[in-house]
Amino acid sequence: MLPYSTRSGMFLLVVMVSAYVPTASANALNHLNLRNVISDAQCVPGFNWMNNQEGKDPCLTVAYVIAACVGDTWTQPALPPGDKYDAPNGTTATPCYCSWSCYNLMMACEWCQYPNNVTMALWSIFSQNCPSSYTNDYFPTGYTLLNNQTIPYWASIDPTKWTSGIFNVNQAQEYANQNVSDFNPSATSTTSGSKSSNLGAIVGGAVGGAAFLLILAFGVYYFCKRRRYNRLATTPPAADTNRKTNPSWQLHARQPSDPSTSFLQSETVSPAPMSYFTGSRSPPIPDASTRSLSVFTSYPAATPPRRAGSLTTNAPQHPGLPIV
Repeated sequence: MLPYSTRSGMFLLVVMVSAYVPTASANALNHLNLRNVISDAQCVPGFNWMNNQEGKDPCLTVAYVIAACVGDTWTQPALPPGDKYDAPNGTTATPCYCSWSCYNLMMACEWCQYPNNVTMALWSIFSQNCPSSYTNDYFPTGYTLLNNQTIPYWASIDPTKWTSGIFNVNQAQEYANQNVSDFNPSATSTTSGSKSSNLGAIVGGAVGGAAFLLILAFGVYYFCKRRRYNRLATTPPAADTNRKTNPSWQLHARQPSDPSTSFLQSETVSPAPMSYFTGSRSPPIPDASTRSLSVFTSYPAATPPRRAGSLTTNAPQHPGLPIV
């Protein structure tokens, strides 16, 4: 069974990975949910020629055009009777909203809801709040329509070419009858836009994968290190295994039968006896028969010389007294 610290660490790694996956999935779902283009307006029958090649009416198509500059999210509201759609202002003026196609499609959306009962705005009035750089093309360069939607040929006409500079339904239908293919802004921006999108996706995936592998490698290293540490910490020392009190590194010096200690034992020398002899070699220790009673010398006491005229006796000779 794994130690508690290892099991807790593995649980923490699982929690981190499980938290990362739902978060990434939730972000992806949120991103998809934000990309929402709808239209509440409905054209009356008889204006199918205004639809693009995907079958979208001008109200939904203009929603795609405006959404291209605002995160692919836009709702085109239904037009109340007698009302008209707002022109771009200081906050809503974007390259998409100020384009030719947006103006033409929005005027067509008004007309198809209430034919002959709307008052359409002049192009000069519609674009008066737009920078001049926003009003010189049917659709801004570098932007794409969601789901590869297309723009009808009649909607790409420069509004200044309409009679009196205002959208003209009859002229628009004449352009539609020419059967010119729709314009696909995504096709012109595919080379740059798709490459940048793919590059961003590749870089993001690579960074995310590398981060995940790094976290996983660190977790494996940490768990292996913790297991090794716990194994060493829980292994009893040699002294406990041998039921001895000395550590394992001292057992060799204390075992008489160990050959490795014979040299140490043979070299052990007892200290020399205390002596007042200062020569290079300790004098021999006299035996008990010749040992002097003096505590000041280690040699036997000398026999005093005989005096002239003294009598020699067989009396035992006593050792001389020590000289103080």
